[in-house]
Amino acid sequence: MFANGEVLIQKFGGSSMATVERIQLVAERIAAKARKGHRIVVVVSAMADTTDDLISLMQNITSMPDRREMDQVMATGEMVSASLMAASLRQIGVRSRSFNAFNLHLLSEIEDDQYNIVQIGRRNMLARFLEPGSVAVVAGFQGITSDGDLTTLGRGGSDLTAVVIARELGQKVCEKFTDENGIYSADPRIIPAARKIWHLNYDEMLQLAHYGNGILHPRAISSAKDSEIRIHVRSSFTNAEGSVVGPDGDTEIPIKSIACDESHVVVKIQSAKLPHSSFNTDLEKAGFEPTMTQWLKYNDNRGSIRVAFKRKDAFNGMLFCWDQASRLEAEDVLCFADLNTISLVGCGLKTIDTNQFIRKLEELKILPVVVQKNDIRLSFSIAKDKASKAVQIIHKTLLDQINFTS
Repeated sequence: MFANGEVLIQKFGGSSMATVERIQLVAERIAAKARKGHRIVVVVSAMADTTDDLISLMQNITSMPDRREMDQVMATGEMVSASLMAASLRQIGVRSRSFNAFNLHLLSEIEDDQYNIVQIGRRNMLARFLEPGSVAVVAGFQGITSDGDLTTLGRGGSDLTAVVIARELGQKVCEKFTDENGIYSADPRIIPAARKIWHLNYDEMLQLAHYGNGILHPRAISSAKDSEIRIHVRSSFTNAEGSVVGPDGDTEIPIKSIACDESHVVVKIQSAKLPHSSFNTDLEKAGFEPTMTQWLKYNDNRGSIRVAFKRKDAFNGMLFCWDQASRLEAEDVLCFADLNTISLVGCGLKTIDTNQFIRKLEELKILPVVVQKNDIRLSFSIAKDKASKAVQIIHKTLLDQINFTS
């Protein structure tokens, strides 16, 4: 097909495509590469807010739309973007053509209620178009079933489209252009002094993505890991180097970043009895899995189990927990919803004394509802109105001491 490095794979998000002027600006950037003889595949998202507008249109018709019809509507946003970008490139003298899921036969299959692209049926057609200096503009976020129905890949699904195309064309680098110029040690809106992380490994980025960092789609990261494709996250509007997600990362930096997520609900069951060892397994059998579980034992032989769920699973999770509470003869069952889950992620987290900042939080009456730790992630949920202060304390206590320029 192509040797590694023969094709540039670039993905541009909705903020890069927000207006005609921005599309033209991005087209000039792409054209500069094409004029040097590069073969380029550009994957585009819908223009900013377009997907939300399309969802709103459908909701004006029905509050419970059929999934097939919703997918048919939502997929049009990326098709519009692809055609506008291809037209912009041709206008400035670049050989370009737009492609969508039907043109390329982007076959998708459902897995865990989400569609994934499993095959590019017309890969050879795409390859034939990619002469030196040519740009193929592909509508992201979409696929087709074996029956020919359009499907969508979920929020951020264009990232997955780009990684799959890189894999199918034999390329080991995929560039993602966005309004961020990389991945930072914390949200710069909360920590203005947050610093850019130059290298992360796949597992670190996957944990960040699952716990609130929305720069990369989790399934795109997993797919990139499977094929050892490096993802370069960089700005659409500058030429600065960004952050690279790959197999190696940077082992010299023990903690890479803090992520924040408002999508968790925590249920606390207080009881004198321990839950059965199959508690988490039973949860998964019920159709969902908790994001965190923690058992706390008190001095008076009482204790509590705390279980965090994504909001989409919270109703069924509550029902399960009430059933468990009955079996445990629980004294009390509480639900905490107005929370923010803060996660520290890094390959060297296990070498860091995290108790120091937990003590600082407790001194300021910022008490975690649930805490969970593994080798590369420490997560805890706290009251939402305490989240910004907690992030500031953690960053100052732990991350300000790290040399991110290594």
